[in-house]
Amino acid sequence: MKLRKLAKDGNSASGDCPAIYVAEDDAAVMVAQGKILDEHTSGELADRATDETGVRVPTETVLRAAGRLLAEHGRPGAADEIEAYLAEVAIGRRL
Repeated sequence: MKLRKLAKDGNSASGDCPAIYVAEDDAAVMVAQGKILDEHTSGELADRATDETGVRVPTETVLRAAGRLLAEHGRPGAADEIEAYLAEVAIGRRL
């Protein structure tokens, strides 16, 4: 599977993580790169298979990825709308 980075956390120290990727051959497949959850939080994930884990990804990164994917698939203003929303959140509103 070939992946393409859609969005990353702009507040990360390295600038590259966490990030959301989309599969080049199937936009319905997304992959998250993030911090592995602690054992207690992982235990709260429902119906997790033995080969699955959870990762921590900021909501802003997920929204950015969704906006960019929507923009690529016929909603040209979606990414800008999400960025405007995130700017509002940054000045005091909550997600």
